[in-house]
Amino acid sequence: MWKRPASPFAFMLFLGTPVLALNANDLRNKLVEIPKASPAAALRYAVDGLALGAQVKSGSERYQRYQCSPSDQFSGFISCNEEHTTPRKELTRSHSILQSQDGAAYYINSYFEPAFFDPNDIQNEINRMSSEFGQPARVIQMPQREGLPNAVIAIWGAIQLEQLNPDEVSKVASGGSHPGILVSFLGDLERSAKASVPVYRLAGSAGFLWAATFDQNGKGVLRYLAIDDSKIEPSRQIASNKPAPAPTPSFESGNQTMSSQGPANPPVAAQPSLQQQELRSQTEDAQAQGKESEYRSDLEKQKRLAEEADRQRQEAQQLATIIEVVIAIFVLLCGVAVATFLRTKRQTALKQTKICEEDQIASEDSRT
Repeated sequence: MWKRPASPFAFMLFLGTPVLALNANDLRNKLVEIPKASPAAALRYAVDGLALGAQVKSGSERYQRYQCSPSDQFSGFISCNEEHTTPRKELTRSHSILQSQDGAAYYINSYFEPAFFDPNDIQNEINRMSSEFGQPARVIQMPQREGLPNAVIAIWGAIQLEQLNPDEVSKVASGGSHPGILVSFLGDLERSAKASVPVYRLAGSAGFLWAATFDQNGKGVLRYLAIDDSKIEPSRQIASNKPAPAPTPSFESGNQTMSSQGPANPPVAAQPSLQQQELRSQTEDAQAQGKESEYRSDLEKQKRLAEEADRQRQEAQQLATIIEVVIAIFVLLCGVAVATFLRTKRQTALKQTKICEEDQIASEDSRT
């Protein structure tokens, strides 16, 4: 689903679409005011087949590849991570979950690098998810700057973005610790901070965030996550009182280490019955798995397209080089031919002149 965004693409995102455009500078030192989401609404937001607030089936085959341990940053929570990188590090795929002690997932994150974007892919995906969630997206576009890629963040639900203050940004830029789960436009938090690109802390309650970073060739990073920080935030306050700071999470790997909080209860309001809830969770799991498969299929397809484009470009360069060499050889041969012709013509003229002189001498001798 991903390749070659042209530079005008940055403006196409905001023309004739149902999304709400937010300027990144409008978020400095304040929260984006968003209505609270109900527990039932939180179940709409799913990543990798797991709905926000749903129970993690740790014994299932799906989660056996995850590495889980008590969170160093979020007291009373369990952090689970799974990452796959190809041998040549051409492709990185990572997934992470933050769950309470009773197994409720309150942060689910997926990260892909590289991802490939066509000019219309991002807006089409935002429109599709807006239709699925039944609400327009809040879209924040990174201001364009020379030397930096394009980037877009789209948000649904009650997620709030809290921009870090200058002191916090300095800590991130130096690789220091910070509370909470952070996002930024670039694929690396430390790089974002050093480049003075806004860095945000996730706050609010249940919602879904989708972030894409891409260069002029359409190659970049894709990250999408579901989070309910209202279940996590109290533990962040507990963690801030601890003497040892938590390690800095990284956007690049997609596996952010999470702050601490006491055990949180899973959403239970407005759920008719356990059987209905399980049925709904299975349905949403199947839908989310379908989306995940689509993402992966598109990623592989675009990777093949990129490789084919690179191959064609190399072949074109080789052909151009061959043509240049042929032209150079042709010009050289023409020069040699002209030089040979002139030399032969000169030798012939000299011979004719010599013959004429000999004839003239012979003629004079006969007269004498």
